[in-house]
Amino acid sequence: MNATDILKKNFVMIPVVVSIVVGSFTGVKYIVSLTETINQNKAAIQIIKDTDLKNQIGYIARIQENQSHLLLNIETNKGNTIVANDKMNRLEEKIKQLEMDFKNLLIKRSD
Repeated sequence: MNATDILKKNFVMIPVVVSIVVGSFTGVKYIVSLTETINQNKAAIQIIKDTDLKNQIGYIARIQENQSHLLLNIETNKGNTIVANDKMNRLEEKIKQLEMDFKNLLIKRSD
């Protein structure tokens, strides 16, 4: 048997074998490509998660800073209110004293 007889007998088999070999390489290439895509997407997702986490940490820090400023303003306003009330009470006392002095002065003049 020579090579021509073998090719004639297996004429139908050659395209099938070639198709199987090409299909196998194509399948492997597709799987490798898909794996690379998955790995790239995992890396991109991790970058997004890290960026989002950093943004959230920064946002929380700003909120805490704003909260501290608000608490400081509240305490400052409490102190100012205490001082203002104290001054107002002293002014009321002085005004009452002046009224009494003025009344006494008027009473002394009318005598």
